[in-house]
Amino acid sequence: EAPVGDELIARRVDRAISLRVGTLRLDESDTDAFRVIHAEGDGLPGLIVDQMGDVLVCCFDSLGMRRFRDVVLGVLKERLQPRTIVERFSRMAREEEGIEGTDGVIDGDEDHVVTTIRELGIEHTVNVLLGQKTGYFTDQRDNRLFLSGLAKGRRCLDAFCYTGGFALAFEKIGGAEHVVAVDSSQPALDVLSEDAARAGLTHQEPIKANVLRHLDHAAKASERFGLVNLDPPKIVRRSKDLTKGLRLYHEINTKGLSVCEDGAIFATSSCSGTVSADDFERMVAQAAFTAGVRVQLIHAGGAGADHPVLVPHDRSRYLKFRAYRVFTLHRSNTGK
Repeated sequence: EAPVGDELIARRVDRAISLRVGTLRLDESDTDAFRVIHAEGDGLPGLIVDQMGDVLVCCFDSLGMRRFRDVVLGVLKERLQPRTIVERFSRMAREEEGIEGTDGVIDGDEDHVVTTIRELGIEHTVNVLLGQKTGYFTDQRDNRLFLSGLAKGRRCLDAFCYTGGFALAFEKIGGAEHVVAVDSSQPALDVLSEDAARAGLTHQEPIKANVLRHLDHAAKASERFGLVNLDPPKIVRRSKDLTKGLRLYHEINTKGLSVCEDGAIFATSSCSGTVSADDFERMVAQAAFTAGVRVQLIHAGGAGADHPVLVPHDRSRYLKFRAYRVFTLHRSNTGK
């Protein structure tokens, strides 16, 4: 391939867009929020671009990629014609690359930073400037669809729910009987409530709480759920934090398993690329032992096809999603 320069970068950006709107045809689906460029997965290390409806959110997380910022933006505007382009500066860019800057609109309608997206036919409100990461987590789309298929008639718990990507799908797509959605962010829960009302969903119960403390209280009160979903934020950022991070994952998952009824579906995720799939599954097995339950793996998933992995860059296969069926045996005193 040609030396790294404007022509090569433009070609790779164009190729990345073609995967989403040509091969995957996401632009023709009931979803208009997806990853347009996935860094190493598209041969563009340090570059993340997400489409959120009519807004593009760009993260130039490496000094090398910032050299080609104008080239990248030119191709994006030509191919996708967004109403607004926003630039976000990640923690990684600031800490590891020393890149400084202020999140903001860099092209188009400067007032259009709150938009509405469709995912699996459900409308979600996204603030692309103030929301976490790029505003919404598109990588869990396929897992939301899968897990919703198991929610019918169940009392569900969506922990670390953010703005309700899983919670709303459980009711709208899956027909859940009731959904308890727990998060520490009141603004995120406000968005969930507003989007639920717009969709006519009446079985959502948003709760602002520290998730671990809420799980403790639920376990002590003998509260049980037919479906439990855990989707915590990134816990392990560096290899040196792996042991400590796995201990925290173990605690979270033990508490989550402790509120599962017999025969419940238990789903758990890790977006930490440093945590391997083997480490993650081993941790869940240990958490099940601590919680006094047996678990039966029924599904192993990851990010959707709009988050491709350019072999052999295994670290870009960062998202682990596992779903289990739970058999209760005995209860340890993990609810303390």
